[in-house]
Amino acid sequence: MDKMTKIILASAIGITLVGVVFIMGLVMKLSTATTENSNLVKQITDQNSSIKDNNAEVEKQMKAAFNKQKLENDLRIDQLREEMKTASDAATADLEAVKAERAQLTETITAKLKKKEDELTPLQKKIREAPAIAKVVAVKEELGFVVIDAGSAKGIEKGSRFNIRRDKFIVAEVEIDEVVDSSNSIGNIDIDKKPPGINIREGDEIIGYPVF
Repeated sequence: MDKMTKIILASAIGITLVGVVFIMGLVMKLSTATTENSNLVKQITDQNSSIKDNNAEVEKQMKAAFNKQKLENDLRIDQLREEMKTASDAATADLEAVKAERAQLTETITAKLKKKEDELTPLQKKIREAPAIAKVVAVKEELGFVVIDAGSAKGIEKGSRFNIRRDKFIVAEVEIDEVVDSSNSIGNIDIDKKPPGINIREGDEIIGYPVF
């Protein structure tokens, strides 16, 4: 083998060795990259699994909190219903007590009124039981007259005399001075027959004179 061939052969071997080393380096880099990729995929998978587990845990906790709150709300609602029932029962009992007290009070008042009625003198009974002919609608005591809501339609005539009643008492006597129209008349107050210290009021009733 001549010298030139040896040189060519050495060069070829050197190039081959360099290529092998380069390829081996690439293979190692590829292997490393594959390993890193696998590790990265595993990390991503683990993270996804962790996220999924965390989501499941969060959902579980939220569901538990919701159920707890619902239970507390149901218990509070039941408690409020019980309180409302108790208050309603108490109100009903109070109402019944008030009704009973009112009935008793009415009975007492009725008994007192009856007793008071029984205590009236015969004249007071006649005064109270006398039918009302009209009412006083205006009072001019300083001028000595009153206006009553009865006139010619009720047969009121000038010169007619009437008593003015309040409850069981005669507070004044009047003599009709003028029949204004069918529903109003003016009566002069008999000062001599008027009890001292008593004032005529609007709403006092007109009854017949004398009281029989």
